[in-house]
Amino acid sequence: MEFTPHALCKKYEDALSRNDLPGILALFTPDAIVTAPITGTLDAVKFHTFLFSNTKKASANLPNVIRSRENPTALTVQFSYTFLTTCARVAVIDGVATFEFDDSQQKFRRLTIVYNDSDMSLLMAEQDKVPCIWTADAQ
Repeated sequence: MEFTPHALCKKYEDALSRNDLPGILALFTPDAIVTAPITGTLDAVKFHTFLFSNTKKASANLPNVIRSRENPTALTVQFSYTFLTTCARVAVIDGVATFEFDDSQQKFRRLTIVYNDSDMSLLMAEQDKVPCIWTADAQ
């Protein structure tokens, strides 16, 4: 089945909301990388394993999708990601993410996420005060 880049982003949004690791990974090339403020650059497997190992429940919303004028193999999306951590804390991350596609435009080869990480840093610092583990094994 052929997907448009926009449809691929929608599949990512849906799989993210279901904490569906196999569904997410099926959307990435085997050598795909993800760069985010809280993790730095990781391969897609390690990044999403880290994300899901710290998430009980999530809701992803990608309200705006913007096609690049300069790079036909990239889309930038505005996102809001609300999740319940494994420590029963609610966190909300709002930002933008740029998806770069492989040459066939059927899979993601790179994901760059940009957001203000101060809220995440505060959440992680708060967890240091309360017995709870923020799993960093994936890094």
